Amino acid sequence: MTKQTHEALEGVAACIGIHSGILPFVFKLTGWHVSGLALPLLLPDPASLIVAGAVLVACFAALWQLENAKKKGLVN
Repeated sequence: MTKQTHEALEGVAACIGIHSGILPFVFKLTGWHVSGLALPLLLPDPASLIVAGAVLVACFAALWQLENAKKKGLVN
C-alpha cells in the first residue's frame, strides 16, 4: 500500500467516524433535531444511537488497523 493510499484511508475513516459516529451523540445530547446532517439520526430513537456506536467502533478499529500496518512497515 502506498503512503498516499494509506493517508487517504485514514482520512476517510476519521471523517466517517466523526460524521456518523460522534455527531449523532452530540445532537442527541444537545437536543438538536437536525437529522439530515448525520445519517444514523434518520432511524428511530434507540436504533440511531446503536448504529452510531457501531459506526464509531468500526472506524476506531479501522484506524487502529491502519496504524498497526504503518508500524509494521506495510506502507511504502
